[in-house]
Amino acid sequence: MLALIHWTLMWLSRLGLPTVFVILLAESLGIPSPSEVVLLLAGLLVAEGHFSFVAVVLVGALGSTTGATVAFTLARVRGREFVRRRMRHVSARLAAWDRWEAQFARRGFGIVAVGRVISGVRMLISYPAGLFGVSWAQFMPATIVGSLAWAALATGVGAIAGPRVLGLLATLHTAEDYALGGLAAAALAWWGWRHYGRQPVAALKPEPDE
Repeated sequence: MLALIHWTLMWLSRLGLPTVFVILLAESLGIPSPSEVVLLLAGLLVAEGHFSFVAVVLVGALGSTTGATVAFTLARVRGREFVRRRMRHVSARLAAWDRWEAQFARRGFGIVAVGRVISGVRMLISYPAGLFGVSWAQFMPATIVGSLAWAALATGVGAIAGPRVLGLLATLHTAEDYALGGLAAAALAWWGWRHYGRQPVAALKPEPDE
């Protein structure tokens, strides 16, 4: 985490706000990117007087919206198999995809807007939105609103925390480690239940001695 913080601060000091644009654009395309780190650190630089809060939020939202628009267009043009490859680690079950399609059809604006704020979800939300027929009239306003909200929230926290943002990032990293450990344990338990827990009772009884 310390290496990532120093790397991000280096590029923020060298390139300024274009760093925020590039990081958030890459994240919206589904490329793992430290958007939380760059926005929190940009907020720190806002508190120190190096950046304008409004400028950071607008540039961050522009990067997110640009990447999201590219992802949305690719999903529309390339179709289901392309999106399925992009989201293969989320769900490969066709039944789940059918449910998602129904949800996007009914609540496309809300799903996209809220998805832009949720960590992990904002990386991929534009792909199913494009695939499942969310209209441009819904997608663009939802994406802009969600992108502005996320950039303002993270930058604002960084600006309010000031120098304490470095400790906040370390705390988030520790919490992330615990969360990943819990998810790994849950996945292992689920795998064990799928493979062993549902066997018929008779199959688990020892064979009687001859």
